[in-house]
Amino acid sequence: MTPQVLVTTSLTPNILMHIFSCLEVEGSFYDSDYGLKHHFTILDEEYEDWEELSKKCMTLGCNAELYAILYQIPSYIPAEDIEMVLGNFDRISDAIAEGSMESLIDSYPGVFDNLSMYAPISFFDNHFKNLSENKEIIIDLINKFKKILLGVWERFYCEYWEKEAKIKIEKRAKELNLLFSPINIINIWQKKLNIIYPYGEFAICLVEPTTTIATNLLAEKIIVAYNLEDLDIYKIVIHEIGRSILLNINIFENEKLNPIAHTYHEKLSVIVDAACVHIKQNLYQLFKIKDTSDPYNVSDVKEIVPIFSQIWDSMKDKDIYDALYQTYNRITPIV
Repeated sequence: MTPQVLVTTSLTPNILMHIFSCLEVEGSFYDSDYGLKHHFTILDEEYEDWEELSKKCMTLGCNAELYAILYQIPSYIPAEDIEMVLGNFDRISDAIAEGSMESLIDSYPGVFDNLSMYAPISFFDNHFKNLSENKEIIIDLINKFKKILLGVWERFYCEYWEKEAKIKIEKRAKELNLLFSPINIINIWQKKLNIIYPYGEFAICLVEPTTTIATNLLAEKIIVAYNLEDLDIYKIVIHEIGRSILLNINIFENEKLNPIAHTYHEKLSVIVDAACVHIKQNLYQLFKIKDTSDPYNVSDVKEIVPIFSQIWDSMKDKDIYDALYQTYNRITPIV
């Protein structure tokens, strides 16, 4: 059965982004206007405790790892209520104490099945190993974060989620599912790249307070702001599906790309974005999209697009992995 696009929502990424917005967490894609409006939901002493400890964590140089354990991983794990959300952070703390993701995977049978198709488990284990070197500070941070979560839930978010946010976001999800059902975007990308999409579905989780284009939630899930226009979300999903077909375990198993994927994953991600920016221009015609303005064509990507396009367009036998490899070599100075 051909994988389908599924639009949904969930408590965890919404309440976490609410907290990030109100705390103005450095490096997160929070919505500062939303945070100012809802800053009252966090007590002054909670804010002060968090600010003091988070600054200490920032000096450890583990921003990416902190983002993974405070947002990406907990948002990826299903949770129907606040008790489950808090329990998920307990399991994450245990994994940090052990310096391995193994216990976390074992705690949620089936949940992380797609993770090994996304990247080697060792790739994520390194997050927990790095955090384990300062586990007392990190676990203390998680405990303070949990305390803030529970306080915000009890004072405000419980009623807000059930009576307002969840209702309007679920309504939007239904509208978007109708939008995506007629055209199989995944299948069109598969044919274009001659690569099989490795997951059973592509999930878009709608959230309220975010200003980012889209944020990756590991494997086959992304978060997108619920209030974007149809066309904007449509264009985001087209790009992100292409990205998810390319940025998965295949780049780690490709002989040429393997060392780059392990050592320079962020740079490779930018090259993949550039590849998608170029290739999807042809796809826009199939999707009957006339507005070709592209939010992904930012400065660092824009510099790479002409380099990739020259390599890709000159290939008689299209090999996307070789094109990515050649592009990397072209933009990386030889020292």
